[in-house]
Amino acid sequence: MPEMDEEILRSRQKIKAFEQERFSDETIENEKNQSILDGTILVNRIPISFAERTILEGRAAMWMPTDFEVLPQEIVEASYPYMDRPDVVYTNGYLGMATGYRHTSYEIPDTYMGEFMQIAKSALNNAGPNVTILTEHMRKTQKHTLTSLEMISHTITEAIYNILYFASLNDRVLFGFINFDFKLRKRYVSIAKEMLDSFYFTDEEVAKNNKKTGGKA
Repeated sequence: MPEMDEEILRSRQKIKAFEQERFSDETIENEKNQSILDGTILVNRIPISFAERTILEGRAAMWMPTDFEVLPQEIVEASYPYMDRPDVVYTNGYLGMATGYRHTSYEIPDTYMGEFMQIAKSALNNAGPNVTILTEHMRKTQKHTLTSLEMISHTITEAIYNILYFASLNDRVLFGFINFDFKLRKRYVSIAKEMLDSFYFTDEEVAKNNKKTGGKA
């Protein structure tokens, strides 16, 4: 039926136009004015709710999408090589973003975390042309040093944008990450940076509250 074929064609054209609008530079620039700390933002025209979540058995916290769930261990084991396997990965089935961490056995106190990042950076550079490091940062608080790297890693079939962060927790290196498909970077980089900026160790919050109250409970 010609009428039905025309209707199907019009529907497909509308869907294609909507998809183009979702990922247009204008849409992305407008959405980047929003903050995850507002609770809900648009991500390529899809509303995503964010909230602070405690991680590391309550020893740290970070803002992330409210529907992020812990990836089943069998999927983590199948998706990551043994030496680089995270303890926990949070993601959902549609956003194309993940965050997670591994509390390693490397014994490095906070004082040397700046030097450790340079070691990590050197190791990544030595991995060859499959890794491109873009920037490095360091954030010092009263009790912790948080270092981070932005980088792109390449596989045979895809490129991944990574924000890696390192800290010393109980004198052992904490390695964390936020990553997503490289083709989503125009919208996702600002979100990932806000997520990292929101990360803190809960003993910092306790210390801050004690300072405000003069140590009183």
